[in-house]
Amino acid sequence: MRVLLSALEDVLSGQGRLVMLVGEPGIGKTRTAQELAFHAETRGTRVLWGWCYEEAGAPPYWPWVQPLRSYIQQQDPDQLRSQMGPGAADIAEVIPEVRGKLPGLDTPPFLEPEQARFRLFDSITAFLKNASQTQPLLLVLDDLHWADKPSLLLLQFLARQMGGSRLLVVGCYRDVEVSRQHPLSETLAQLSREPVFQRALLEGLSREDTGRFIEAAGVPASPELVETVHTQTEGNPFFAAEVIRLLRERG
Repeated sequence: MRVLLSALEDVLSGQGRLVMLVGEPGIGKTRTAQELAFHAETRGTRVLWGWCYEEAGAPPYWPWVQPLRSYIQQQDPDQLRSQMGPGAADIAEVIPEVRGKLPGLDTPPFLEPEQARFRLFDSITAFLKNASQTQPLLLVLDDLHWADKPSLLLLQFLARQMGGSRLLVVGCYRDVEVSRQHPLSETLAQLSREPVFQRALLEGLSREDTGRFIEAAGVPASPELVETVHTQTEGNPFFAAEVIRLLRERG
């Protein structure tokens, strides 16, 4: 939380940040991001969430479409037009709701796929940077180990351009699922070169904190129980909670 709150303070002063929350399943990545979101909202920051979809069938850019669509639907058309500028038509290609808010948009010119993708990335990046000047933004992208390749390329593009913005992007992913051949692995290698990038590894609770965790669940935390739960779960909060629940159910 110290790392995240420090990044938030940087963003509020106009220095964009990208933080990756990394760890095994159940370690608390999403929960930690939720805690940051609470603090961010108390500081006047708008919070947007996007999730990657594990199964096949999700459209390209799905983790971006969700938060951007939510933002677009809540904005006044005049302000939205100002924030999107000439890139509105390009953004409308992946988020059709834009045309409902801004009728009369021209159709983007036909371009080769690489050129069209660059225009889209540039338009979304400019939109997010402009929007963050109106109000600081926290964008959480969860389960990035399931992200499609175009979504990861957009993240790389944004990271190169967000330095002078009031934009904080927090990505969550399971390191146990990211091999050297995984698309996210290449993205992380590129991101690590950017000055806005930080990585926060979430590890298991200590024995002391495991004991406090057990007590918080209303179970007497004898030294033997704490040692056993910590050893069996390696301090993973989700697994520890499941073990405690089972012990309570069995008396």
